[in-house]
Amino acid sequence: MTNHPALASYRGLSKLERRAASEIAVDRAASSVLAARESARLDVIAEVAETALLNASALSGLEAVLVMRTPHAAGRLGHIADSACTAMGKVVVRTGRSL
Repeated sequence: MTNHPALASYRGLSKLERRAASEIAVDRAASSVLAARESARLDVIAEVAETALLNASALSGLEAVLVMRTPHAAGRLGHIADSACTAMGKVVVRTGRSL
């Protein structure tokens, strides 16, 4: 790696110093890649969670409207809405674990 272009300015340094500089550069690059991967992972999780939250909110609003129209169906509507929200929550959790 002594012919690496980034190390051209290190010509006055000893072989050990050049090697250390090279290892530091590789470590910094690896850290940058890791940070980018984690940032992308967080973006995906946030997007899935945001979609689930918006859908849960819309579903709850629809449930409220339907309960006002048909109060005798409140239990069934609540059960359906709760089941759907639980399923959306599971998708969010699974997304976080799978990435």
